[in-house]
This record gives sequence, C-alpha cells and structure tokens, in this order.
Amino acid sequence: MMSREVAMPGPTIRSWGDAPVALGWVAVAAVTSALTAAFAFGAIPRTTATALIAGEGWIMGGTTEPNPTPAYVADVEKLYLDNELSGLSGYSFTGLHTPEEFCPIVCFPAFADDPASWSTMNFGVSVSTGAEIVNQQIQTALTANPDADLGVFGYSQSATIATLEMNDLIAGDHTDPNLHVVLIGDPNSPIGGMLDRFQFPDGIAAFSLTPEPQHLPFLNVPLSMGPTPTSPFPTDIYTGEYDGWADFPRDPTNIVADINALIGVATVHPYYPDPTPGVNLDTNDIINLGTIGDTHFYEIPAPLPMLAFLYDGGPAGLFFYDLFDPYLSLVDDWAYGNPGDPGAGIPVDGTDPIGVAGPWQVDATGQLVASGVAGFLPKMDPLQMLAGEEYAAVQTFVGPIDALLQDAGQSPLPESLVNVLLSGYDVTNGVDASLLTAWSDLT
Repeated sequence: MMSREVAMPGPTIRSWGDAPVALGWVAVAAVTSALTAAFAFGAIPRTTATALIAGEGWIMGGTTEPNPTPAYVADVEKLYLDNELSGLSGYSFTGLHTPEEFCPIVCFPAFADDPASWSTMNFGVSVSTGAEIVNQQIQTALTANPDADLGVFGYSQSATIATLEMNDLIAGDHTDPNLHVVLIGDPNSPIGGMLDRFQFPDGIAAFSLTPEPQHLPFLNVPLSMGPTPTSPFPTDIYTGEYDGWADFPRDPTNIVADINALIGVATVHPYYPDPTPGVNLDTNDIINLGTIGDTHFYEIPAPLPMLAFLYDGGPAGLFFYDLFDPYLSLVDDWAYGNPGDPGAGIPVDGTDPIGVAGPWQVDATGQLVASGVAGFLPKMDPLQMLAGEEYAAVQTFVGPIDALLQDAGQSPLPESLVNVLLSGYDVTNGVDASLLTAWSDLT
C-alpha cells in the first residue's frame, strides 16, 4: 500500500399491490437473494410483547435467522450497539422473533409455536408481519411508559422491517417515541440500498386512476416503500462497502460496478454479525460519512468483491490485488457518484469533507448526499474525477512495490518519493479547491 495515506476518518402500509415491473429485475433479485448466506445458531425463547423499562430494545436477525441467538445478540451488541457511536450503551437488548422468510428463494420450517404460514412467506409478507410484531412491542412499551427509551436493531430483511415500521409511525403522526434505530446491511438505505435505488414510488400513477404500490412479481419484493427515513428518529446505518443489498450502484449502466455489487452480496453482506477484519469487513476502521437529518451513516471497509480471490491469495495475490484495485475501485466508485478523489472538497459550515473515496455519493464539496431518485446518472466534479485518476495511477505503481518490499522485510518507498509522484494530484486538487472556495464566496 502507499506510504502516504489519507486517514479514514394512523394508516399502516401492509399491502404491496399487484402491478408487475420489468422482468429483467426478476433475475437481479433472484441472483442476489440466492446468494444470501444463512447463519447457523441455536434458538432462544421467542420474545413476546412485554412492557419495557427505559433503555431497553429489540434485536432482529436477517433472512433465514428468525430467532436471534444469544451469540448473535452478543455479537451485534458488541459491534454496533454498545459503543460510543450509537448512544445506546447500557441499553438492555433482547432478541425479537420475526419470520425472516424469502420464499420461494429461501424457505425454512417454522418453529413449533409459529403459525404454519411462516414457512411459506414471500419477502413482502414476511416484512409486513415483522413490522406488525415490532409495532406491537413499541406500542406495548409506550402504553406502560410513554417516556420509555427504546431501541430497535435490524439487519438485512429486518432493516427493511424497521424501515416499514418507521414509515408507519410517521404516517400515523407517532413521531414522539424516544426511539433509536440501528441498522446494518440496510436494503432501503437512502445512500445506496438496492430497494432505494430501484424504487418506483409513482408506479403506474401516470397511467391509471387507481395506482397501486409496486412490487417485484413472484417474489413480492416491495419497490415503492421508499428509503429508510432520515428523520425524525435518531438512526445509525452501517454499510459494508460494495454490499450489493445495501450499497448498490446508482448508475446501473456501469457493468463493472453491477457485477461487483452482486458478488458483494456473497462476500460482504453475510458477515456483519461476525466480521473478520483483513478478510471481509474491517470493523476496526469504520468510516464516519456524516449525518443527513437525524441519521448518521457509517461505512465499513471491505476488499473489492471482484478481486476478493486475489486479496485472499497470499503475497502473490495481494501484489496483483494492489495492482488492479486502484483503477477498478475508481471505475466502481464513479457508478455511485464518487469521483474517487480522497482529497476532494472543502469545509462547509465547519464540517470537513469525508476525506476518503469510496462507494457513496458526494457533492463537489466532498459532503455525503442521499441518492434520490431524480435519475440514474450521477453528476461529478470533472477536476475531482481527473484527480481520482491521478491518485489511482500513483496507487497502481506504489502499492505493488510496497507489497514486494514488505514481503522482503524492507521499508516501503520513501514518503518524499510518494509526495513527488502525487504532486500533479495535489495541483489538481488545489485548483479545484480554489474554484470551489471562490464559488462559495460568491454565493
């Protein structure tokens, strides 16, 4: 790797409707669903609707994991809840039993005390049922103590469950609960979730007097639910880089990024509860992307999925990974609306740019922005794209050489040499920052 590194810093929605959408999307959803890995843990007793005292909450599992185990609960608490980032340290969390089915792609027998229908639920019905269970917990807790501090944790499908419940609470004007939500691998993430990227909120409204919510036929995957709301509930969303479910490209015409994201469903998405830094998800180096509304976004670094076989291939594999990764990552990041320039941007209202390039969209000042649905092709600063290419070129040269030197027990290339190689990159960023500052002063 390079010796000069940038530090990484009312109404309830329960029906998905019947209108068909493009058949091409069936293949995409089927592939990504089939790749979703299951977790094998023993079961714990099912959580029922019991009143909670202040500072308690519920932890849900992902698809194929309806009944969170003590091991799973302990893992996610340690990684995502009991830390200085979440503000939920000290809460008492218990596992919450929800269907987590995805028939006909992923079906498994229901538990003995579950309704028989739980073994045959498609994604939409499973999500709706899960949201009803979460709502029952919240309403029971608030009836017992209207001022209760509550927490909800969702992973993958249960992140969509939490999103549906949050939207239902907002639609019913129930925005006052002291509810804090933490989500990992969120398919509805407003900065890259697959169900946000491919949402069709207006559906057939332009062609019908009775438009209905859109869904993916056969699988009943909702396409009109919208993103996880960024307000009014405090929310933390953790996303693994290139996780196809939670971090899908904005530009679907970028085939490299599409393939990479689909591979990421298998190499990134299953490992949030039990990551291995240096192999899949590096939870020791979480990137703070910033805040939109009341929602804080965190990115978990991961190897580029399409090169994962090289990353795990020993010294020789790492050499070729360092050789190919810079430009492939650059092309991939462009599909998300990121110019690939870690030094891009200027401070805005006292907030510094993210300072890291990756698969998330930024504006010209280097600040995180939500994806939106106003078109597939993102707009990027041309000078920052040029700087991204210059940075990738230096990485392609320095990274493999440093890897060879490290294997030989030698010191990496001198920082002074790396700085010389990056001089053109620095000039480009300097010009861009001057133009941005001048424009900011004018406006």
